[in-house]
Amino acid sequence: MWYHGLAMMTSTFDPTLLNALLARMVQQAAWLETALEQETAALSERELEALNQAVAHKLHIAESLEQLTQEQNALLAAAGFSPDAAGMQAYLHVCDSHAQLRSQWEQLQTVMQRCQQLNQVNGGALHLQQQQVQTALQMLRGADPDTELYDPRGQAIASGASQRISSKA
Repeated sequence: MWYHGLAMMTSTFDPTLLNALLARMVQQAAWLETALEQETAALSERELEALNQAVAHKLHIAESLEQLTQEQNALLAAAGFSPDAAGMQAYLHVCDSHAQLRSQWEQLQTVMQRCQQLNQVNGGALHLQQQQVQTALQMLRGADPDTELYDPRGQAIASGASQRISSKA
């Protein structure tokens, strides 16, 4: 279990704490990847309820990962290293002679890289869907979706296109 304050840390750093923490981080990162894959599926199927569930799950896991990262940074600082990725690399270089932690760290980095890519793909898909909805709304309002006009302040305004689709019915 996580120690209660840095005062309990001894001058000799116990790498098993960091090892256990990295194992939990890898597990959380894998769960994040699954949540992002669920988000991808919900976006492609346009399933709002599934999307809401995936986003809520993703946010919960991201919060957990943030907390674990803070714990990692505290452990590194207690061991005399900078509390960041560079400090972790320095710790691994100096203190991980058997490469026990390095493999977990690299696995965590790999999974988090995949998560970042999935998140970018999902963000792009969401942006595209938002544009499609905006275009459909403009068409329903009778505006030409390809024509954007601006007022003197530089704000986009709807074009004065003729009839609305809804009024033709």
